[in-house]
Amino acid sequence: MLVVLVLTGCRAEATVTLLVDDEHGSGTVTVDVLLDREAVDRVEGVEQLRVADLEAAGWDVADPVEGEDGSVSLSASKGFGDPASMATVLDEVSGPGGPFSRLGLRIDREFARTEYRLEGALDGTVGVDAFADPGLAAALDGLPFGVDLAALESELGTSVGSSVLLRLQVALPGELEGSEQSTFGSVVDAAGRERSVLVWETDLGAESPVPVLLASEATRTRTIVLAVAAAAFAALFLLLLVVWVVVVLRRRRRRRKAARLAAATPRPIEASVGDDDTPVPAAVEGEATTAPGGPDAVPGGPDAVPAGVPGAGAGAGGAGAAGVGTTPSDAAPSAPPRRPPLELVVIGGPGVAFGMRDPVDDLVAFARAHNSILEYPKIAEHYAAAELGRLSSAELWMAIGAEGDPTTLDEELLGQYQLAPGMRDFIMRARDRGYRVAYLGDGPAAWVDLLRRSFVLTDLVDPWVVSASIGARLPEPAMFEALRRMSSVEPASCLLIDDRLRVLEAAHAYGIGTAWYSPTGRAKEAPGHSIIRGFVDLLKA
Repeated sequence: MLVVLVLTGCRAEATVTLLVDDEHGSGTVTVDVLLDREAVDRVEGVEQLRVADLEAAGWDVADPVEGEDGSVSLSASKGFGDPASMATVLDEVSGPGGPFSRLGLRIDREFARTEYRLEGALDGTVGVDAFADPGLAAALDGLPFGVDLAALESELGTSVGSSVLLRLQVALPGELEGSEQSTFGSVVDAAGRERSVLVWETDLGAESPVPVLLASEATRTRTIVLAVAAAAFAALFLLLLVVWVVVVLRRRRRRRKAARLAAATPRPIEASVGDDDTPVPAAVEGEATTAPGGPDAVPGGPDAVPAGVPGAGAGAGGAGAAGVGTTPSDAAPSAPPRRPPLELVVIGGPGVAFGMRDPVDDLVAFARAHNSILEYPKIAEHYAAAELGRLSSAELWMAIGAEGDPTTLDEELLGQYQLAPGMRDFIMRARDRGYRVAYLGDGPAAWVDLLRRSFVLTDLVDPWVVSASIGARLPEPAMFEALRRMSSVEPASCLLIDDRLRVLEAAHAYGIGTAWYSPTGRAKEAPGHSIIRGFVDLLKA
């Protein structure tokens, strides 16, 4: 269909509509081509348009629609299941080097919330030559479009590329936020729903690419409903458990009370015959009997406890007294085991220590400023390899296409970060109180080393456990095991301060004490973890 645009040599429009439907990144790509009356007349109609190859490739091609003004609309659509297959479908639209080939979709999922980010460029600078196909050229006597473009442009008095308008329309779940170059519009999807879209436009004679940036955030209502239902079920279960415990305890108290009343009720006095045949009253159960000579005549004194009785050896009223004649359910409960003393405070990084909220976002923005045109997912993939130590920082800059000396690029990127307010004083106070301080975080080894030296932390923090040196990333257990080995401190004597709840959950499961660093977080968001708002006043008292 895009070849048809070039063949016309008149004003024509090609609109690519990208609709993302759900949290998995599935959706539909639709290509619409509009030819005006003059364009239709030039190609003598489109009744013989061949689309068998499109249909064989999985495209759903609609019949041409003729407008009242003599224009003709052509449309084809194809679905995709995830961001990777979306990129493949876009390559089918314009080729791997075409105007739509530099778009990437990133999806981040958190509890009951999904964030979407589409980034790239609508590149009209590739010109009409980007649509040339060797097979078609061979079928058309060496002319990729069946005509001599130079002759056509001479006839039209303008370039062919400037006559072809390219439009990109994108809809993501949730409320859309886009770049300044975009405008708002709306489309109707296959289900008949009206959806808001952001629109970017260019032509095939453009001098520079049009940046494309679109973000949105959607709430997963089903997840919230399930969470509420689970919470309600848990509350009901807890209520039933409490009722059951109360009933059991009341029954136990009633049995004990009945036993005490039975023991305190005197039995009938029975007579026995002594040596002199004189009846002697038997002792009454529940009444005290005294040995001859008074209470002090009892062997061992009144506080003596028979050997072998639990608590033997304690004085009256002490553990021994409690143990005599008692059952395990009556005895005082044993105290829960105490946590070992704190030895090591662990600073999570790089978010807590140096304020890196999203290193990939920062890296992409910095790389764009240094002439990198690599799409976002690819940059993220190379950064993940550097975090695992598979790429050095110099190899990372080369892989993402950033221009400049690697050492200088490292210094410029990391120079924008600052040590968390109050962090140095906190470390000094912790050391003064006898605690060691360690660092645990992800990132390329050279970057962490540069930050450590820049903020003069080498002698204050030890050990430095960095993902690139371990070959694993948080929250993988290998990182916590490396901390244990390098510090020689057991998990129960450590406290990890981090701003990522998934890392804290994994650390808690490993046996490490945890504290959530969040200036604005709420306690109900991090059950089971302490909350630290900042380091300025921490440990001052």
